[in-house]
Parts: sequence; C-alpha cells; structure tokens
Amino acid sequence: MIKIEKVLAVPAKGGFFNDDLLAIHAGAARDGFAYRGDPVTPGFQQIRQPSEAVSIVLLLSNGVAVSGDGMSVTYAGAGGRLPRFQVRKQLPLLKPVCRWLEGRSAQGFLGLCEELQEQEFGAGLHRPAAFYAASQALLQAVAINGGVTCSQVLAAELGLTVARELIPIYVQCGEDRYDNVDKSILKEVDVLPHGLINSQELMGPNGDALAEYVSWIAGRVGKYGREGYRPEIHIDVYGLVGQVFGPRADKIADYLAGLGRSARPYDLNVETPVLMETREAQMELFASIRWELERRGSAVRLVVDEWANDLDDIRAFIAAGATHSINVKAPDLGAVSNVAKAVVDCWKGGVRPILGGSCAETDQSARIMAHVALATRPAWVLARPGMGIDEGLQITYNEMARTLAIIESADPS
Repeated sequence: MIKIEKVLAVPAKGGFFNDDLLAIHAGAARDGFAYRGDPVTPGFQQIRQPSEAVSIVLLLSNGVAVSGDGMSVTYAGAGGRLPRFQVRKQLPLLKPVCRWLEGRSAQGFLGLCEELQEQEFGAGLHRPAAFYAASQALLQAVAINGGVTCSQVLAAELGLTVARELIPIYVQCGEDRYDNVDKSILKEVDVLPHGLINSQELMGPNGDALAEYVSWIAGRVGKYGREGYRPEIHIDVYGLVGQVFGPRADKIADYLAGLGRSARPYDLNVETPVLMETREAQMELFASIRWELERRGSAVRLVVDEWANDLDDIRAFIAAGATHSINVKAPDLGAVSNVAKAVVDCWKGGVRPILGGSCAETDQSARIMAHVALATRPAWVLARPGMGIDEGLQITYNEMARTLAIIESADPS
C-alpha cells in the first residue's frame, strides 16, 4: 500500500489574471492591458492582478511525486465567491493541511476527500483552493496505487463508466474576440467563443453590439467551417443584459430570443444574463427568464455561473428548475470529489452540466479536470488555462486523448 510520506506547499503561478468585476462594471478605464483606478472588491490591490496559485506536492512511499494546484477563479469575490487567493498569505495556513495529509494511505479517494473537508484547519484558510489542490494530488496517488488512470478511479468510486470518446470542449477567446473565433473554427472547437462580454461598450446601448457580434460569429462559422461542422455558440455576459433591460424577465427573454435568431443555424447558450445580489434573487429571476424563453418557443439555453458556486448552491439551482445548464466552476467547489458529484447531480436533475473552471487555472488542474470529464461525461469541458485558445485546448484535448488510448490498450473490448 502506497502512503504519503511528505507534503510540500509550493508557490505557483496561475494561468491568467484575477480581475475586479465590480470595478470593471463600474466603468474602470483600460490602459493597455491594465486598468486605471482603484479596486472595489476586497482582496484586490489592483483591478487586474496576476493569478496566484499553490502546488501541493505529495512525496509517496514508492518514490513518486504527484501534485495538484489550487487558485481562485478570475472574478474572485464576485457573485458570492471568496476573495482572491494570495499565496504568500495562504502558505502558513496550509501547513496544517500538509501535516494532515502526511502518513495517509493512497486508497479510497472519495473517503479521503470527505475526511479532508471535515477538518477545521483554522480561520483564514482559502478552503476551496486548498482542497482543490490537495484532492488533485490525492486522486493521482490513489490512481498510482491502483495501477489505473485518475478517470478510472473516479468513475469506479462513483459507480460510473468512463467515456469511450472525447468530451466536447469549449474555449474562451478572452479579449481577442475576432481572431480567436477564427482560430476556434479552424481547429473545429465544439463550443465557442465565450466572448468575455464584460462591459457596456461590448453590449451596446440596447444590446445591439452583442447581437451584431453573435451574428458575425455565425457568419464566420458558415464561411470557414468545413461541411458538417456545427459548434454551439456560448456567450458569457456577466449580468450585463440585466443592466441594460433591468430585472424584467419578459424584456430579457425578448432580447435573448432575438440573440438566438442572430445565432442561427447554431444553438446559442447565454451565461449569466443577470447578476443579482443574492443567490435567492438570482434563482428567482433565472427561473422567470427560463419560463419566458420557453413560452416564446426559444431554444436559447440559460447557463448559470455566479451564485452557483458550491455543491449546495448547485443543488439549489437544480431543485428550483431555474436554469437549463450549470457552469460547474471547478475551483470554487474545492475538492475534486465535489466537482464530480456536481456534474452527476446535474444530469440526475435534468440540468446540462458544463465542467467549467477558469482561465486562471494551471496546466496541472487542467489535466485533472480532463479526467473528471471522462469519468462524469459533462455536456462540455472547459479548455484551460489561459485565454489564447491554443494552449488550453491542446492540454485538455491531449490529456483526454492519451487517457482514452491508455484505457483502450488495457481493455480493447
């Protein structure tokens, strides 16, 4: 039986930046890649700051080292999330986590995660980041102990079957909203482009600018996509539709239905059309918008992200019937076991799960989430980290492709 002999917490770099969404919504001015002005959200020293991460490294009794990375998502502190992860402040708080892990046997992944999350560890610990990192490393240790892949461990313990083909991948174009669409089409990405519609300028006074952008995307797919290529279009608006039309479900549904017509012949998914101040208000308005869309016969799918942060939040949205899809934001859920359970719960509740995350993640967390995708079969999995299309796409795709080949070689049937 492999055991964990020593645990290290190592400062690491995230894949992108943390941005103060409230300051951006308030009209913070751009200065090149940076923003001018003072931050609004607690935990930010500037409106845009490099993402920080921690690698938790397990030194195993067989001489192998495994690691997992924790961080906060790009818009930390928004929509009910914890403040941004600051590695220097967190390193002392992670020492009890490391001590608890030492001496553990590498077996029973779900049980290890449950035990880990039951510990107090002291005030101030960024628990989601700490547990996200530790559980990624634990999953690898259990897989090595069993001589199987991480996806097989997770699937077996959840009573699932690992996928036999790649899970559809969705990408984030970042602020390069045009060239990165073309990149995505040429690479035949399954879902594109996210769009990063985070300012009123990108929406236009009555949402006209966004409608033009969606129409342009559909045109580019038709122009440069091969015959038979039919991606889904996914746009994240960070609550700005609600800012334009107010908390009026009928007006918002009218606008979203129009966006759906602009996207034809491709399916349209709109993430966070409204961003309310509480989870309950978010669920209530989302449910009303969903009902209004369906009353209009619109096929536009709503995707919730903010306020659906942890497993309890996600289960509440499912129970309320408030959305078509949930962006299971992996770093916000903490332990990888929670991420997997959230995807399973979505399917059981008739909600499309998207195995999301953040451009602020790392190559290591991206690889582990590829295994979670194969084990739980979400509708899509996010290509992460970064906003450049190429890097995150190849990490996510290649990890899934390698894993499928390994599994098939051991069991060609």
